[in-house]
Amino acid sequence: MDSFSCFADRGLMHACCIEGDGRLVELSEPLCNELGYTAADIQGCELELLFTADSARLLRRLLASPPADEKLPSLELTLLRQSENLYPTLGCGLLEWRNVAKPRLRLVLMPLGALGHKLGEAKSANEVMSQMLHSAKVAFWCIEFAEPVDVTLSADEVVRQVFENRSYWRMCNRAMTEVYEMPAGVDFSQQPVRLYWPRSPANEEFVRRLVETDFCVDGALSVDRRHDGSPAYVENDVRAAIHNGRLLRMWGSIRDVSRELRMQHDAEQRIESLRRVFDAVPDAVLVIDDHAQPQWRNMAFEGAFGITQGASVAAQVVARALPERTWHELRLPNISGQGTTYNVRCSNVLMAEGVAWRVVVLRACEHGRPSLNEMHP
Repeated sequence: MDSFSCFADRGLMHACCIEGDGRLVELSEPLCNELGYTAADIQGCELELLFTADSARLLRRLLASPPADEKLPSLELTLLRQSENLYPTLGCGLLEWRNVAKPRLRLVLMPLGALGHKLGEAKSANEVMSQMLHSAKVAFWCIEFAEPVDVTLSADEVVRQVFENRSYWRMCNRAMTEVYEMPAGVDFSQQPVRLYWPRSPANEEFVRRLVETDFCVDGALSVDRRHDGSPAYVENDVRAAIHNGRLLRMWGSIRDVSRELRMQHDAEQRIESLRRVFDAVPDAVLVIDDHAQPQWRNMAFEGAFGITQGASVAAQVVARALPERTWHELRLPNISGQGTTYNVRCSNVLMAEGVAWRVVVLRACEHGRPSLNEMHP
């Protein structure tokens, strides 16, 4: 007895034959017994009788587009017992179509047994995780390197390989498509990685930070590109799989901070504009916080007192406990150290609940200047 017959008789391997139109022609007896049918039951039936929907679709596609060499790749095929229980197998075989009147698919099937159970559990776990990731409001991504990156080399070389080695999106969830404003119907995972994460000085610096932290970093800023080409400023939490000094993949989550950065930039521009406005005021202006520390001064203040006397002037103003919104005279040392009399006016500004800062205006008393009762706020 040959080896195949020996294995087949003991149910370790099965044989199946299917006509080109998808009808069952022959099943080995052990397979019929395993599935709960007789040879007569299956003769001439559609293959969907014995195979699950996914396996049947796979076989139909093969029958419609047979391989040129007639050899089939390894196939994961699940059969249906008459009791409707699943029977997972690993198959291979031939799809004869060159020298025969009718194409015929000949399969050899090996039952997976306990391995099939583990495979089923893995598929179920993967399906659950995929559903959780794709429905999450947080944007998750994973980049797989078809050409692993050698992270034992210099930082410059690692940066080059990260951007030049072949890579692809292993996973991008629905929230990622929202961040990058992908049109409906466009599959993010099929898009080139560099299209949305281009090589740039900012992103090279991002990779350098990953190198410094062994590809374990939170809140790292990268400048990505939305589908319409506009920049997207995102903070990344990144982790990676590195084996034997080779970066195989990296993954993480992102947070779009473009709006926050725009608001910060606008706020900085407004602050700079206010700074220019106050620098145009001829009187010296000093801002003192709730801890009696100077926080800001204008150019006129620096011209009158220098850049190191803010704390001293603040201390003297606070010590006098001057009433608000009225002018008072106060003698202070000027930039040359000479005592000079200043007209001083204080205004408290509420910065937060229970926190007030003091804006102090100092105007030097000069010969011929009006007296305090003639001055206006």
